[in-house]
Amino acid sequence: MKTKFASLLPLGAALCGSLLFCWSAGAQQAPPPPHGPPNPEERLNRLSKDLGLSAEQVAKLKPIFAAIDGKMKALHEDSSIPPDQKREKGREIMKESGPLIDAVLTTDQKVKFEEIRKKHKEDGPPPGGGPAG
Repeated sequence: MKTKFASLLPLGAALCGSLLFCWSAGAQQAPPPPHGPPNPEERLNRLSKDLGLSAEQVAKLKPIFAAIDGKMKALHEDSSIPPDQKREKGREIMKESGPLIDAVLTTDQKVKFEEIRKKHKEDGPPPGGGPAG
């Protein structure tokens, strides 16, 4: 009996050592980078789910969200504008897009969308430092 246990001991020790190594290597991995503002597709998918958008509405909103995204990226990349002015310009871009989005929504969807906007303002800016909703 002792010989069977003695022959399994090195195997068990090697297995425990490799498991400990794998666990410690996994624990030392860097955390994922913070998630930035949602891209137009993510935003549209979320709104489609939250508001129950039709395929026609999604098709109409897609270019609006793409335009918002393009303007926001250009604003973010413009190093000649101070941060406080960037925030204000970002708010202007969102305000300008509001009526375009509202024109596609039904009355009930507009009410729900306004609730979502208010909640985003209360929650503060999204991870990644992008402008709030």
